[in-house]
Amino acid sequence: MFRFESLPVIFKRILLFLFVLIFAALQNTDGLLPCIFDARFFILIPLIVAIGMCEGEIAGLLYGILAGGCWDVCSGGIDGFHTFLLALIGVLSGLLVRFFMRNKLLTQYCICAVSAFTHCVLYWLISVYIPVGDNGYSKLLTFYLPSAVITTAISFIIYYIIRTICYKLQEKEAKINQSVVK
Repeated sequence: MFRFESLPVIFKRILLFLFVLIFAALQNTDGLLPCIFDARFFILIPLIVAIGMCEGEIAGLLYGILAGGCWDVCSGGIDGFHTFLLALIGVLSGLLVRFFMRNKLLTQYCICAVSAFTHCVLYWLISVYIPVGDNGYSKLLTFYLPSAVITTAISFIIYYIIRTICYKLQEKEAKINQSVVK
């Protein structure tokens, strides 16, 4: 059965979709985000964590697939790696908040840190260490681990933006639903 959604829900979904596309363009275009030494910001990881935490596991899955697909198309690396991992991160962050944790900043830091470090180490292992061998440790220490650290360090900004948008639009939706019930 088709269910009509209220205007705030539709607006929130379109806004999150645009956020994913804009953040993917920012992350994957050289020179738009600053590099600290050789480390880069992987801003799609905290975005998907925040969406999964605020919107739930299904939204985390769908936006994770979208963000990972954009990242895979632009990276030219392992096909489907980012799509699978960001979808998994979105689902797990939504499930952790739903069943075990509260939707707080410290929770977001923990989930984002584990997600960023897991992503960077797995990508290094699959794309650098296994094909190259012993020479890959310097790439891990100079690029992948610092990238995970700075991604985690800036994640609170993205979390605050997404959380504010989602909660403001949920309040408007609740007011609309209350006026319809009366």
